[in-house]
Amino acid sequence: MPSKIRVLPDHTINQIAAGEVIENASSVVKELVENSLDAGATQITVEISGGGRQLIRISDNGCGMNADDALLCLERHATSKIKAVDDLHTLISMGFRGEAIPSIASISKMTLITAPHEEDAKGTIVMIEGGKLIKSDPVACSPGTQIEVKDLFFNVPARKKFQKSPAHDTQDILKCLTLLALGNPTIRFELISNCKTLLKSDASTLQERISDILGIEYLQETCPIQAQMEEMHLEGYIGMPACTRQNRTGQFLFINKRAVNCPLISYAVRDGYGTALPQNRHPIFVLHLTLPGELVDVNVHPQKREVRLRHEQTIREWIIKAIEGALPAAQEFSSYSPPLYSFEPLYDAAPLSATPLHLAETPCRVEPQKRESPPRFPDEPPLFNHAKFTQEKAKAPKAVCTLPGYIVTESPTQDSLGMIDQRAAHARILFEKLTAAHENGQPLAVQTLLLPYTLELTPHESALLESCLEGLNSCGIGIKAFGRHTFAIDALPQMFGNADIAAFIRDLLSQLQDFCHENQPQESLQKELRIKIAETASRSAISKNRRLSLDEAQSLVNQLMECQLPNQCPKGRPTLVHHSLKDLTQPFGR
Repeated sequence: MPSKIRVLPDHTINQIAAGEVIENASSVVKELVENSLDAGATQITVEISGGGRQLIRISDNGCGMNADDALLCLERHATSKIKAVDDLHTLISMGFRGEAIPSIASISKMTLITAPHEEDAKGTIVMIEGGKLIKSDPVACSPGTQIEVKDLFFNVPARKKFQKSPAHDTQDILKCLTLLALGNPTIRFELISNCKTLLKSDASTLQERISDILGIEYLQETCPIQAQMEEMHLEGYIGMPACTRQNRTGQFLFINKRAVNCPLISYAVRDGYGTALPQNRHPIFVLHLTLPGELVDVNVHPQKREVRLRHEQTIREWIIKAIEGALPAAQEFSSYSPPLYSFEPLYDAAPLSATPLHLAETPCRVEPQKRESPPRFPDEPPLFNHAKFTQEKAKAPKAVCTLPGYIVTESPTQDSLGMIDQRAAHARILFEKLTAAHENGQPLAVQTLLLPYTLELTPHESALLESCLEGLNSCGIGIKAFGRHTFAIDALPQMFGNADIAAFIRDLLSQLQDFCHENQPQESLQKELRIKIAETASRSAISKNRRLSLDEAQSLVNQLMECQLPNQCPKGRPTLVHHSLKDLTQPFGR
């Protein structure tokens, strides 16, 4: 019987390897730039068009290659980084498998131009199409290497069909270059997309690179940290406890200059803050951890995104102590405490009780940052049954008294009382007012800011925001580009009040990460954008620590009962519950 097992040809093997190493255009950029770094380059320029699908050109001033090495680098597992398996235990270079260039060449039309720095050394040009060598000739060129990749995935249509939009790929490449630039502050980086410069950063210190890439505002929210134990070294910047975010987008970890995900270290950093962090908030940081090669295993992921550490407990405890030691200095380093955008009406001209809560008209102020935990109710309380109040939407329960953060209302029965979480209720009202206005095509009342607010973002964030400017302006948020990675905001919907604009925009950007630039119809994107804006704005609800007057409380209850879903806030938390007389009198033994 004939044999069923066969040896695959080299071309097929390379394409299989490409499937593991090359996910998209960003993967190509990452692999080739890492090769440039390993070649000792101090200047790296990346040019792309069509999100990298049409063209990726990477030029560096690294050591370059002679004619023999230029051909040999196209062979699988041909590498200058290791000689034997034992070398993996002490490896500190960015790449080492020797799969990247042959994998890329197998799924594109690639041109390699390179020359060493030796005097009178000749350059070499090599052209490959779909893994097949087309040309290899001497050429006059500057020392260093230039690799040009065209028509990515041209011969693997199945892979090409599942790629995202060019705009999405551009975002990924920008994010990739941002990480590489933060990890290598002494290297000059430049990214040009469709003849437009998206990123340009000269060689600098880590502090200057953070300011250049992430913005001066990010740097002002942090303080330096430095620690050393034997051959392990930690340096970078950690955020002050008051400067947190709702997700981990402000966290950048580098081990031996490689951007990685390492939950062990991320959790250790958080543990170092102890109880100084608000609940459900995450610290920001840019940390460079230098470890001996034998303590780091970078060979656990094809794209080297994750690492495995040896002596985990020792490293964890050392990082926790380093963070704990830096926090007192962080408090002295800056008194900056960014506010959390929230509504807090001021009543200077009239008594508090005389002014009802009109959400779209009330003057407001910004509170110091304080992220509260969700309100705690008795175990599994029944939801306040709105249907029991009235059969007409206009009728609402009567507010009988108020507590800080809560409104006590009459119940339809004599043996219970209702309790409304005012912050959750206000969030529901804001959310439905915004979504209803969008769905009905009604213009929102807009307030013009006396002085435009300028906001500096990272290159990745600014590119994301630029793609949403039209949608934001249609939602009443007057925002436009104002210089490199800077935006000017001169108007907001009136119901936002005097919100902390920076916090609002950053929270909104984190909400937009998952859907922008996907291959979706523009109408679908606009609808999703409006929902995200409403969700973000609903976090601007009145403080749970404020005690409302009865007039304000009644106004809030009335507006809540006009909502389509009055029982839940936009995040699903209950807005109202009722407590039976039995529950209330139980402590008295009745």
